Amino acid sequence: MAATGTSLILVAGTLTFSNEWYQTKTFNWRVPIATILIAAGFEGLDKFDPRVATGLGIMALIVAATTEFNGKSAVATIGDLFGSTGTQKKRVTVV
Repeated sequence: MAATGTSLILVAGTLTFSNEWYQTKTFNWRVPIATILIAAGFEGLDKFDPRVATGLGIMALIVAATTEFNGKSAVATIGDLFGSTGTQKKRVTVV
């Protein structure tokens, strides 16, 4: 079973890849390859110091979820996909 830091990196890479694929409708091979390489590095770091690997994995997941790509972050894309209206501004017309 993959360690916690490695698992977080894999989730962050999957989130980044799926957000880009959903928005551009193109398959970018660089994201999965980079995710696998970084996850392999985190596997070694996780054996050396699991707390550091977990902390860095959490940071990577937060960055992957909130960084805007083509104007939308992964969190905003997921919100649009499920019809979230909580973050939209309401327009008020004054006559």
